[in-house]
Parts: sequence; C-alpha cells; structure tokens
Amino acid sequence: MKKSLLAIAAMTAFAGAAQAQSSVTVYGIIDVGVMGATNSPNLNATPWGESGTPYVSTSVKTVNTSGQAFGMMTGGESMSRLGFKGSEDLGGGTKAIFDLEMGFNGNGSVAAANAGVTSGNKANVQGGDTALQGQLFGRAAYAGLSNDKFGTIMAGRQQNLMLDNIGGYDPVNAQLFSPINFSGSYGGGGYTDDSRVTGLKYVYNNSGFNGNLLYAPGGVSGQSTAGTTTGAQVGYEATKWGVQAIASHTTDATSLAGVTVGTALTPPAYTSTISNNGTAAGSNAVAVTLANTTAYMFTAKYQVLDALTLKAGYERENIGTPSNSQVYSGLPITPSGYSVYGVYANAYNYSQNVAWGGANYQFTPAIKGSLGYYYVSTLSYAGKLGGATSQYFSALADYSLSKRTNLYAGVMANNNSAANGYAPTTGANLITTSVTYGLGMRHTF
Repeated sequence: MKKSLLAIAAMTAFAGAAQAQSSVTVYGIIDVGVMGATNSPNLNATPWGESGTPYVSTSVKTVNTSGQAFGMMTGGESMSRLGFKGSEDLGGGTKAIFDLEMGFNGNGSVAAANAGVTSGNKANVQGGDTALQGQLFGRAAYAGLSNDKFGTIMAGRQQNLMLDNIGGYDPVNAQLFSPINFSGSYGGGGYTDDSRVTGLKYVYNNSGFNGNLLYAPGGVSGQSTAGTTTGAQVGYEATKWGVQAIASHTTDATSLAGVTVGTALTPPAYTSTISNNGTAAGSNAVAVTLANTTAYMFTAKYQVLDALTLKAGYERENIGTPSNSQVYSGLPITPSGYSVYGVYANAYNYSQNVAWGGANYQFTPAIKGSLGYYYVSTLSYAGKLGGATSQYFSALADYSLSKRTNLYAGVMANNNSAANGYAPTTGANLITTSVTYGLGMRHTF
C-alpha cells in the first residue's frame, strides 16, 4: 500500500511538473463603437459581396459619394480578434511556441478586410483591400523555437517587419484614425498584401539591441525569386528612447487594388468583367496587379517628460514593374488566398514618400491624449501620379476604465491635392477632403 501511494504521488508530481512546463493562453480584443464620416460611402457595408465573395473595393472612385454617413464602427482603435498562443519549456532556456490569431468584424464575421479605410488617400470605409481576406487565422498562424540567448525563429503566417514596427512608433496608434495603421501598404512595404506573409522570421534582442530577419519564399516553379519577400531590421530600444531601421523587398508583389493601372496579361479586360467589389461576377476569383516593391523605414521616439513621448518616422516606397509576370498567368491563388481571375503587370516605376510625427501625453494614469500629422507624396517616374500629395491630421483621447477596458474618441481630417482627389457619384466638383470621427469601447481579454 505504501509503495502504491508513493508511486501515485510520484506520478502526480511528475504530471504537475510536465503541465507546468507548457501553457496555452486564449486572448482577444473586442472593439466596437459609432462613427461618422464626411464625403463617404456607406459605412455599414458588409465585408462580403452579394455573390458571397469577400468585399474588395478596387476602384474607390466608383463607390464614394459626397454625402455624410453615420453608423456603427468596428475596430476603431484595434481590430477585434481572437487568438490562441502557447509555449512549452524544452529546457536549457529553449521553448517551443505557437500563435493562431483571427480577426473578426462587428457583425461577427471573419475579417475579410481591415476595419479601416479603403485607400490611403481616399475617403474612409470599413472594408477594402487587405492582407486579410477571410482566412480563419489570417492575422497569425505560426510555430517556432525561442531561446534566451540566441533569439526566436518562427515559421508560418506572420506580420511583415514593417507592420511589426508601426505599432510602437505611430503617435496615433488607432486603426481607423491613422493612415499608417489603416492602410496596409505602409506595413507591407508598398503593397497591402505583403503586410502579412507566410515565411520564416528571426528575432534577436539583447540589452536593448534588436536585429530581425524575414524570408518568405514564393514557391513558384522554375522562378526562385518570384513572389519572394525579404526583410531586415536593426534597432535599439532604451528606457526613454528608441530607433529602428528596416528594409524590405518583394519580387512580384500582388495587390487586389488598382488593377486598372498596368497592362493586362490575361483576357478579358478588367473593366468589362470585374464587378465593383473586385471579383469576377459569380465567382471568388480576383484580378491582381503585380509589381516589384522595395521600401525603407526609419522611426524614432523619445520620452521628453514622464508624461510626454514624441514619435516620428519616414518611409520610402519604390513601386516597379514585376520581374516574372509571365509565370503568374496560371497561378491558382494569391498570397491572400484568392483564386486569380486576371493578372496585370504594373506598367510604371514610381515612388512614394511617407513622413509622420506626433506625441502622446499621459494627463493622468487613466487619461492619455495623442496627436499626429502624416504626409504622403507620390513622385513621378515615367509620368505616374507626379506631384500627388495627401495630408492627415489625427487626434485620439483614451480613458481607461480598468487595465483591460477603455473608452476612446478619435478624429482624422484628410486633405488631398487635386491629383489624389476623386469624383463623387453625384455632382461635378472634385472631392479632396474628408473627416472621420468616432466614439468607441475596447476590451481586451
């Protein structure tokens, strides 16, 4: 009997120790509210088209109106999400890790788009081209190994290095009230689809210094560089300041927006066969534009006072003609998970400058205010969009009810040059301005 009791006690202790070495956490965010926007399309458009295909506004000029809209807001500060992450202690300072994360909309559907703005220089709408196209775990699906000395390596679907960096250096870090938050092209190094990639990422941190690498192979037969994304990052984070530098390149990046720009590779022509939601009528296939994208990002922040932090950044995006457009005519799916209906090659080389600056101020332990200014200019190579500019003025106020629940109010004013204006569905005057405002509640768990 004594031996049996000792055996049971030993097994129980062993099981408890083994269980303590591994853990799984369920986490998430629910972010809902009300919002209004001037010069806006409908705010409550479902993220799924009438034919059951994901909503992708490929030509924002055809869906915007000059009216003011007021409706429900989803993901005003952060996209609502549900995730499962875990780790297992393997000994010697090494852990096995994983993360599965899905985004969802205020109506409960799986996120098929950012709950932000359709285009970086057009009016606001809660849906549009994005790296999330209705996948179950579209935000993250990776596993990896983490070591206390040698860093972390992850394999699977994960964020681009630039998207990783934006959250810590955006003064108004709110999805619906900051252009570098809602427009995924900035986090994707030029094209939104590349803000999340399926590949390998290595992250190293030591005494404030960080060095990160990203490699996402395209997997195209006979073309080792086609569809491939590479990235590198170096930086330093101290108690009161931080700086980061990132470079990213994608060969044959895909975009579901702007397909009217470029040369068609496969018939029929886009304008006569693709509906306004960006899909072929009656199917889940899409038209994509291919381009080589290269981007450089530099960011900095400094805590001037205990309550005041300044943040600034600059990104240069170069959009060029694709290297291997001929191999994509029969490509079955895009990196976002869509079937390809038509393939187009970007026909111009052009670049875009993105600069921003702003501040966070902690008025009380519960109240924080944020201000930001963002400037985007498109430079012409071969006459493409020369001189087009957009300016954004953003403000956000947060009130924390607890560590997990906060209320917020945000506003963003957008002013475009004529080259970035758009024609309303009614009326003759070109629209160059819009204002977005909203009140929301965010709960994390």
